[in-house]
Amino acid sequence: MEFIYKAAPLGDIISDFDEKNGIVKGYGSYFDNKDSDEDIIRRGAYQKTIQENGSRVKYLYQHDMMQPIGKMKELYEDDKGLVFVAEVPKTQLGTDVIELMKAGVITENSVGIMPIVKEQKGDYREIKEVKLYEISAVTLAANDQAKILDVKGTTNIDQIYKRYDNICKLIRKGNISDDMGYALESEIIKLKTYFINATQPVEETTEPTEKNHEIDVYKYLLNNLK
Repeated sequence: MEFIYKAAPLGDIISDFDEKNGIVKGYGSYFDNKDSDEDIIRRGAYQKTIQENGSRVKYLYQHDMMQPIGKMKELYEDDKGLVFVAEVPKTQLGTDVIELMKAGVITENSVGIMPIVKEQKGDYREIKEVKLYEISAVTLAANDQAKILDVKGTTNIDQIYKRYDNICKLIRKGNISDDMGYALESEIIKLKTYFINATQPVEETTEPTEKNHEIDVYKYLLNNLK
C-alpha cells in the first residue's frame, strides 16, 4: 500500500468562499497533467471511491486527522478534475483557515489517496483508480512537510510520534465509528508508507544518516503497541 498526496492550486478556475454559510469550493486534484512525482491521474479515477466512501471523506487542515475543519457537501468529477464543496463550521480553526485562504497563506488543496489501479508508461505512471481518504487545505511548505512519510527532506520524528500516539489513544477508547475507522486507516497507511520508504536503500554519503533515528522510531511504535 502506498499513500500519496496530490495538490491543486486553491485559486485556479473554481475557488469560492461563502463566509456566511462557511462553504469552500475547489479542485482537490487535476486530471491528465504530469505532476512532480511523474504521475498522471486520469478522469474516472475517483468515481468508485466517491460511490463507496464519499460520505466519509473529510476536509482537513494540513493532512492531519486530528485537525478536521469540515465535511463534504458535494464530491464529484468534471472534465478538469476532482471537485469538492466543503461545509466549514465556524470553529476557531475553521475560521482561521478561511482567513488564511483570503490572505493567500493557504494556497492549495491537496488529496490524500492510495493508488489502486496504476501502470508505469515510459517516463510517467498512469493512475486510473484511487482510494480517496481526505482533502486538505495546505500551504506550500506544509504540503512538502506532509511528505515526511515519503522520506523527502527532513523527517519530523516528533510529529510521527505524536500522530502514532493519537492512533493508540483512539483505539484504546474503543467504540470507533465507521468514519473514525476510515480516518484511522488513512493514518496507519501513512505510517506504513513511511517505514517502507525509510527501509529502502539510499546512496552512500559522507553525511550522517538517520538510520539509527529510524530504528528508534520503530522501537517506539512497537513498545506503544504492547
